Parts: sequence; C-alpha cells; structure tokens
Amino acid sequence: MLTSDLRFLTMRARSEEEPDPDEDPGEEAPAATATTALVPAVAAGAREFEYRTQLVTAAQVTDGSTLADQLTQASADGWDLVEIIPAGDRHAILLRRPKGQDREARPVGFLPPAH
Repeated sequence: MLTSDLRFLTMRARSEEEPDPDEDPGEEAPAATATTALVPAVAAGAREFEYRTQLVTAAQVTDGSTLADQLTQASADGWDLVEIIPAGDRHAILLRRPKGQDREARPVGFLPPAH
C-alpha cells in the first residue's frame, strides 16, 4: 500500500522562470518608497511626559473601590493610567501626564484697532 500512495506525492518538473505557486502573477512587488514608514512631524517637547507611581496591595486592586477611587483622584489632577505592574505582593500603578508648559500662552492673531 505504501508504494501506491507514493505515486500521488510526485511533483511535476518546473522551470526557473515559473513563479512560485503562492505568488500571484498579476500582483506586482510594492515600490521601495512604500516600505518606508512615515513619521509625523511633532513639535519639540510635544511628547514629553512626567510619570508617577503608586503602590497598592493585590487586595486593593481587586476590592472594586480603592483602585477606582485612586484613579478618579489622579485623573482630576490630569494623570492618565498607563499600566498596572505586578511588583511582588504589591502592584505599582504607573501614571503619566504631559509636562507643563514652561512659558505662558500667547494670543494668536490680530488685536482689534484701538479707538
């Protein structure tokens, strides 16, 4: 029986010019410029954050109120939750917020004429 199964496993001969069966002959390779990633222009300092951590116990994470209260209070101060990281028998809550502006905001545009 083994010899009768082998006749189904033979492959036909292929020349090197034939495309591989998984390639579509109508599909062209993507251009080299399409493979480069586009990087958005971001103003200097626009992606700078300050980080803060808080340690809580596993019971505080799972009790349903302590973690929620801490995150609510932190978000009122402008902090966003990044991740909760297990740290042995405790968990570290990693928070971040954008760094504050070092200069004051300037009005943009024209002032109305003075009378």
